[in-house]
Amino acid sequence: MNSNNDILEVLLPQNQQDDTLISTTSSPVQASRATSADEASQEPLSGHQDLNVDEAPLTLVFDQLNLREETRMAERMFLSLGVIIQHATEEFELDIDVQEVQDALRHADQISRNGNRDVEALAKIQAVLAQLLLLQDSNHLVEAAIILANASRDESWRSPFGQSGLLALFLRIQATTGVEDRVLIPSLKFIGNTCADTDINRELAISAVYIPSLVRHVENPRISRTIVPVIYNISNDNEQAQHAFRTSGLCPALIRLVENPRFQAPDLLTYVYSLLDFSSSDEVGLDPCSDNSVQTVVELLQGDDLEPDDTLLIVHTIGAFLKHDRFQQHFIEHDLVYTLMEVINRSSLAYETVTSPPSLPPVGQDPDEDVWLFLRKAVTEILSDISATGAFARRYTINSTLVDSLIQWLSSHQQQEQICSCLMLGNLAQSDPVCREMVGRRSLHDSLLEILEDHTHPQVSYTALGFLRNLALPAENKPTVGTQRTVEIIARFWSEDVNPQIQHASVALLRQLLNHCIGNVRWLLESLSPDPDSPAHEKTYLSLLLLLFGRTDDTATKFETGRTVATICRCISSSSQGLPPQSTNAIWHRLYGLHPDIATPLAMMISQSRFPVLRSEGWFALALMARSGEGSAAVSEVFQQLETFGVLVSTITGQSPTSERPATDNTMSSDSNGSDRSPEQVQNMKDKDRENALVLVNELLRHTVSSDFLLLGVLHRFCLQ
Repeated sequence: MNSNNDILEVLLPQNQQDDTLISTTSSPVQASRATSADEASQEPLSGHQDLNVDEAPLTLVFDQLNLREETRMAERMFLSLGVIIQHATEEFELDIDVQEVQDALRHADQISRNGNRDVEALAKIQAVLAQLLLLQDSNHLVEAAIILANASRDESWRSPFGQSGLLALFLRIQATTGVEDRVLIPSLKFIGNTCADTDINRELAISAVYIPSLVRHVENPRISRTIVPVIYNISNDNEQAQHAFRTSGLCPALIRLVENPRFQAPDLLTYVYSLLDFSSSDEVGLDPCSDNSVQTVVELLQGDDLEPDDTLLIVHTIGAFLKHDRFQQHFIEHDLVYTLMEVINRSSLAYETVTSPPSLPPVGQDPDEDVWLFLRKAVTEILSDISATGAFARRYTINSTLVDSLIQWLSSHQQQEQICSCLMLGNLAQSDPVCREMVGRRSLHDSLLEILEDHTHPQVSYTALGFLRNLALPAENKPTVGTQRTVEIIARFWSEDVNPQIQHASVALLRQLLNHCIGNVRWLLESLSPDPDSPAHEKTYLSLLLLLFGRTDDTATKFETGRTVATICRCISSSSQGLPPQSTNAIWHRLYGLHPDIATPLAMMISQSRFPVLRSEGWFALALMARSGEGSAAVSEVFQQLETFGVLVSTITGQSPTSERPATDNTMSSDSNGSDRSPEQVQNMKDKDRENALVLVNELLRHTVSSDFLLLGVLHRFCLQ
């Protein structure tokens, strides 16, 4: 909805006939109900006779063309009410001093023309109307309610109406059972206008006494045109009011309203969408809703000419419903996912239209552009979340029509369709059989590699990398997914101008491809150039990864690089049982010979205490590397650093390297995430780290590579104990 400063609230205007409630020249004594032919020429107080409430329009702003007339109506409010009181006293024996009331109203009328608001005069009116309510005098109540509802369009009257007790009176009227619609409707209009943008009046309206009755009126199609904007005015930008309506069952009442075929008010739907949005925002609001309520909300998306703001409100409501299992189940069983996928398609087309020159403003200057972006993101998040559920995977198998549609989206020119497809298919790729089917029969990895070769849209690349990583989990898929082309494409994301999150995702994919797949390790160790005379011939794709490690400031990417190095070492070591010794030695030689800094990422892993599992993984890999002469040389190099050497000493002895140095995230003195592990588990991990550190020292000593200082340092530390 528009948020311009001139939009104050939903205003409830008078009926077209209300402009002639009383002649501007009539006095309280002269004006009377038209009961004879002689009196027919006078302007009658006849709103209660033929008021057609369904003709009353609802607007968001003051109509500037009618503002002067509305002001004049407010100014003669007291005179008009004086006429009604005069007629009422003639018809009923009211317990009031009529002359005193009339004098007060004339005085209030005079001072109101100067902008003054006479609360005492309003209180006298309230007292009279309260008596009419007791006498069940609907005719005069209707006339008074119409006049007051008109006056309440003027913001300056709203606080006085609340102070005088008039608001409380009409709140009681709407809460009274059996009140005629012709009384109820103008009463609700008065309440809605009086509470608009006036928090002190809202506090009275959201009393536990009144909220349930207001919610009850929602399901009455005869007054829905009035009650919907009334509740909107009371609750707009007021969390206390929204909570009160939410806990009183507003959401299921709105659902039943839009399900009612008698409800035909397209101009009110924007307010309905807004009310649904906040009333469904927590479990309390949704508990009373039936399971098929989510279907009702989803079907709202099929309305004609939905504005992007309205669509976004509906989507937010759907997202709130789908946080709960029972609504998820209904959503999936009734194939409602297709409707949201259609929203993705429509929003993508609309976004391209909004951002296409030259007929529209440049990108970033059209407000609809941001709305479409938020909308696409919201729908994608919902589809991603729902596709991760077990019920979704059981409903939509690899051979389902939905999966076929998502596969087609992989080749779509609409980026959001590609993103959504990668997320949803990636969530379905949670089991080895499904992943094998996607790669073996569907060849989805080829479609993903085509997406990654383009890599012009960061989010598309990020989701494609995540999907491809899932496909690489089964051992059978690794050789098929991990080709030289794949390694080349992944390495392109390691340049300086790439988003760190995408770099991290690319390294994570690489690590998965290398896990227990020696063929992919060989691809990683391939030369960047086949030309022996080229400097790139002595560089490999692993060289590029190590350059990324040294250049990036992203800790997650650094850790993932260290884990990748550890995976390489484990893979070569485990593959040695199935390869000839000369082949294994050649791979080790290429690993150490072309990458003298290969152990640096592992040194970072053992030097942190935040992630004990990563730390243990680093110690194991370093001990594995130290088993060969070339590996010992690489490992020894990182322990030339005083800090890393101190970590080694601390791990073996169980004490900090120096007594003066406080524990930090770069030392081994504590486990910052040990709270989710038992003391026995923590100690067990430390014992294993110590064992691997001792193996590392023994291997360094065995290969006599720069190890004298290590032995002396450790022995010296032991001597100090």
